[in-house]
Amino acid sequence: MTATLALWISIFLNGLAQVLLKKGVGHTQARTGVSAKWWLSLLTNGWIWAWGLSFVVATALWILALSKLDISYAFPLLSTSFILVAILSRLLLGEYISRTRWIAIFVICLGVILIAAK
Repeated sequence: MTATLALWISIFLNGLAQVLLKKGVGHTQARTGVSAKWWLSLLTNGWIWAWGLSFVVATALWILALSKLDISYAFPLLSTSFILVAILSRLLLGEYISRTRWIAIFVICLGVILIAAK
């Protein structure tokens, strides 16, 4: 696996992990509030386990990518996860994303394109 591929997969999994985490904690807190029982319920929540797995794999791939790529190149590309999280939160969580937020995400995309072009 190339360092660039590891970087992009890591970025994707990191964004996915954030949505999985929200999915895992979002519905349980509304029912029971934040208590010891709520914290323990996270241990049996499949969304939380999926988040943990995604996060661990993303971190391993990030380490692999950083071993070969400049941090000044790789780190700014993490902002592409903002785009992914916005899209996934709309599709999977039904969240509303305002026009202003989409414009801001577009500006982030332009910056990422400039960085990725080296």
